[in-house]
Amino acid sequence: MISGGDAFVLETRGIMRRATTTTSTATKIAYHHGYDSVISKQRTFAVGETRIRDRGIASSFLSLGAVSSPAAAAAGIASPISTSVSASVLAAADEMMEAFEVCKSDISKTCKVKIGVSEETGRLGLIATERLKMGESALALPYDDRILMTPKEARKTVFKDVLTGDYDGWTGDFGLVALLILNEVARAAASNNNKHEFLPKRPKSFDVLMKAWVKALPSLSEMSTEENGGMGLHPLFWSEDDQESLQMSSTKKIYRTLDDIEEDASWLTEQVFEKDRERFPATVTLDGDGEVRQCYTEEGFRWALGLAQSRSFFIDGSLRLIPFLDFVNHADDGNEVAGGYMGTFGTTAGAKLLVSRKYKPGDEVFCSYGPKSAADYLLEHGFCPRSSFSTSVSELVFEVDPDDRFYDDKLDILQYETYDQAPMDPMQSFDVVSSPDQDGEPDPALLQFIRLLTLDGADAFLLEAIFRKDVWGFMSMPVSEANELNTVDTIIESCRKALDGLEENVDEQQEEEAAVSKQQMICRQVQKSERRALSRTMDFLLGDKEALDLKEYYQQRRLKEMGLDSEWSKEDGIIDPDASLGYGQTRLPGGADFDW
Repeated sequence: MISGGDAFVLETRGIMRRATTTTSTATKIAYHHGYDSVISKQRTFAVGETRIRDRGIASSFLSLGAVSSPAAAAAGIASPISTSVSASVLAAADEMMEAFEVCKSDISKTCKVKIGVSEETGRLGLIATERLKMGESALALPYDDRILMTPKEARKTVFKDVLTGDYDGWTGDFGLVALLILNEVARAAASNNNKHEFLPKRPKSFDVLMKAWVKALPSLSEMSTEENGGMGLHPLFWSEDDQESLQMSSTKKIYRTLDDIEEDASWLTEQVFEKDRERFPATVTLDGDGEVRQCYTEEGFRWALGLAQSRSFFIDGSLRLIPFLDFVNHADDGNEVAGGYMGTFGTTAGAKLLVSRKYKPGDEVFCSYGPKSAADYLLEHGFCPRSSFSTSVSELVFEVDPDDRFYDDKLDILQYETYDQAPMDPMQSFDVVSSPDQDGEPDPALLQFIRLLTLDGADAFLLEAIFRKDVWGFMSMPVSEANELNTVDTIIESCRKALDGLEENVDEQQEEEAAVSKQQMICRQVQKSERRALSRTMDFLLGDKEALDLKEYYQQRRLKEMGLDSEWSKEDGIIDPDASLGYGQTRLPGGADFDW
């Protein structure tokens, strides 16, 4: 599910070599516009811990494979990893369809598509086998644990004996799904003499299907830069120079991901793989293939992670890789794959592909991979559809300062007093967005977190135990003019630092003279988009900063709630017995009758 595509736009140039740097990971707050962040990196740091470690314009999407047709470009179409479909992959696709037909009634409720070669992209995709109306279900697959790949399946079934309950890899849920892909590779290559009993248990017909599925996947050699004439199809397999350009072009750092893969692979190799090489082979050879493939190694894990990122969907609260469905390609006008119920009585949970337009037999059927930022599309799928540039997005990371004298109080609030939300870590990341309907206005969740982060001075009384249950709610609105000023300045400074970290665009003449790769071209377009989001956010906050005196703050809101917000005069001291009191009042302002 990674793109091939059109041309590229020149923007900037990276200058930094990859180096061991101090980086931080963060738990992602889902942006309220719907950018999917639930499957972002799952692991976070312990308190105080740090980590050492031919020019053209694409009309619809920027990608890294063969040039697609104008019709494909117009639709914003993207396709699985592969510059071309080899004879072996075509044979595997045919083999998979034959196997699928055998167990079709067991693993699908609706199937009006087949795996075939897309005429638009020249790659494997899902092809309609009959006429489809807009909104009709082209494919409905129940969640069958015998072939479904989820983090839960990895922990509770396949690797339950080697991954402890508290295992928390840097690569998160994607890493667990990657291990399941390697399990299928090892299973497909296992000889009859292999004494290990592979999980999950399933009928032989299902094994035939999954073996064909493994053969139809792009191999490591197909995905690697050297094997594709200098055109790596996923950032994980780009050259160092191209990865360096991406590192300098986005606030979402690829070096962080590469370091995460390296650390997880190193730990797994030492603690798991090397202890049982019969079960966890370093290399395998598939029947009829002849190619030696990396399996349970760092290189094999990186390959599987790239597939997990590009072929999985987040459905019904979980990351899921569903064989057969994973061949569907992207179009901007497609519908997202959705969860739901199916079957005669509508009681079977599964994934549905509902078409967004009419299709006739032989047409390729598409879906949308969702409203992600350009950087997310590039890092996960290897391409940037046109829709990802219509809204510019950049990421900012904030952390409660461990040296803050109120650090313990703030940490306690984040972990225990955020109401129905999950406990929050002291380090959080947020998206800043520039779009036609929200040009630079910060996410309310970002403002809420920064108000708590900067709470100090005269406002620190809100951290007292008496307010502990309510203080997080207080942060959703301006606290005081001083706190709001600190909040705005903190975000502006973060935007400014992020802009400084994104290298300035070179001028037009330099662009024409520079020898840049297609990967660097797409990085420049991503950088341009992120700079726009950061600049617009700064502009919005600088304007907001000029109007801080017009906002209503905690003290004013509280006095209003108590009915004590009006000025008092001597006449007000005369109490009208029939006067109504506001909520929480026991007397009118100045209405006490003391006999001194």
